[in-house]
Amino acid sequence: MNIHFYAFGSICRGEVDKSSDVDLLACITGPNSDIDTEKFSVYQHDRLRSLWAEGNPFAWHLHLESRLLFSSDGIDFIASLGAPVAYTAGAEDCEKFANLFSDSFNQLSKTRVNATFNLSCMFLGIRNFATCYSIWRGHPVFSRRSPLLIDVPLSVDAEAFGVLTRARVLSTRGIGLALSDEEVMLVLRAVPSIQTWIRQLLAEVRG
Repeated sequence: MNIHFYAFGSICRGEVDKSSDVDLLACITGPNSDIDTEKFSVYQHDRLRSLWAEGNPFAWHLHLESRLLFSSDGIDFIASLGAPVAYTAGAEDCEKFANLFSDSFNQLSKTRVNATFNLSCMFLGIRNFATCYSIWRGHPVFSRRSPLLIDVPLSVDAEAFGVLTRARVLSTRGIGLALSDEEVMLVLRAVPSIQTWIRQLLAEVRG
């Protein structure tokens, strides 16, 4: 059975800090119970071919930023796939992540219970929104700081964006100090600017 291991994500961009993990991909054909799914994202070769044929954002991410670590057959499987087809789901995907931001903000506005989780989802919403917009625009940015790096960057207080980033790390990895009420309020004060930015970019991708 052919198997291919890749690194992808922040380590391949050189975006490494104390909160970084190492994203690993295993490409396989058929079952393989020896691969630890806690450490690897495991994809069948045929599933990856399908993602390439869809122009899926993850396919573009792997195409542009993955690095081969091991190949059982001497072939770089991802490189052999070439470029994914053009990304055409920009409007749909941006809408989805805009809604994630909005829904999470609404929950946070109602109660501070699960504030870190809701802030984490707000961060995920704007990061993935920006990434999908950047792919649609033809200048893909997969960084965790994608809202600040795309062609039409988010203009937001740096501390507020830092709180959102910390919330994501706290929620997903349990790393860092708990967020204070003052930090939560800092993000809430930045929300109108974020909403304006989202509306502007949504209008563009909707045409």
